[in-house]
Amino acid sequence: MRRGPSAREPLGSSERLVFFTDAVVAIALTLLVLPLVDLVPEGRERGLDLGALLRENVSRFGSFLLSFVVIFQFWWAHHQLFRHISRLRRAVVSLTLLWTLSIVFLPVPTAIITAYDTSAATVALYVGTLLLTSGSLTLLTLTAYRHPDVSEGRSPVTRDRLLGSTATTATLVVALVVGTVFAHTVGFFALLLMFLAGPVEALVRRRWRASTPRG
Repeated sequence: MRRGPSAREPLGSSERLVFFTDAVVAIALTLLVLPLVDLVPEGRERGLDLGALLRENVSRFGSFLLSFVVIFQFWWAHHQLFRHISRLRRAVVSLTLLWTLSIVFLPVPTAIITAYDTSAATVALYVGTLLLTSGSLTLLTLTAYRHPDVSEGRSPVTRDRLLGSTATTATLVVALVVGTVFAHTVGFFALLLMFLAGPVEALVRRRWRASTPRG
């Protein structure tokens, strides 16, 4: 009786998994825009002109743009990571499944933050989904970093790439706490803390260089 592949054995090429995640991202972006398409006939039936339609739904368009940019950024990070991954492990597949789940779910909290006032629950749901996306991508990066065999034929994942992904996840943790605790004053503006990921990453990198003895 043949035994199935163990968690340490490669499962094959990563190409088809990348195609799958690309399709999931396309579906998520489509789900984001569909509610905006429905606004046009509804506004026409109510006798709204174009200006009134846009003013009345400015929050919906804003939520769409926010989530569109977020999904694109996470897709690009995932795409860049898989430039280093040529072989699959069970952990890589499982974490990618979690990543795609969070991506395809994001239109749901996007619709919720459009329909409901800002509260601790809406902030926690939206930012928490982003944290799940970023966290699964960080764990995926860590897996590839710790198992160079998945980079067969390609350059391995570097410590700097792992640092960048970790910094993004860490800032989202802070944004989730701040945005939830101060939901009525800060709310979704806590996501601006993500701009700190770059400076934090640069600071840690400088400390690494300072602590590395020169040859």
